[in-house]
Amino acid sequence: MTMTIERLRKMTPEQRANLHENARKQLDNGGREIIELIESSGLPLSSGSMRLSDPTYLRMQEIIWSPEGKKAAVAATEARLPALAGVEPLIVADLGDRYHPHNDGTKSAGGIVGELMRSLGYELAGHADMPVGSVAKTAALWKSRKR
Repeated sequence: MTMTIERLRKMTPEQRANLHENARKQLDNGGREIIELIESSGLPLSSGSMRLSDPTYLRMQEIIWSPEGKKAAVAATEARLPALAGVEPLIVADLGDRYHPHNDGTKSAGGIVGELMRSLGYELAGHADMPVGSVAKTAALWKSRKR
């Protein structure tokens, strides 16, 4: 049976997540097309918090840990802004409305940024409001441990 957007809409978020995971295991046997349909649909894959296997979470990891993401996070920190303020525009440009606070997407992005900043030798220095127009409302501030 062919997967359609109508069939996806009738599924629960958890059913779509299971379908996505099964398709990932069958990339060369039609899985790739199913993954592309699910991801292009913008439909959620969980009814609560974002799963670590959620394609949006995985893409945020790629963006944040990319050379461009690292540079943006450090530049924001050096400007005394939350590191997320530097990288969030990259996330929004890539994910569009798939990045939002309703499924803890902004919290997940902040957690990934925290892992990155710790790995780069920074420590938590508090929290601050994000710049006007940001999707996330507040985020962590970081300072170098080398000072």
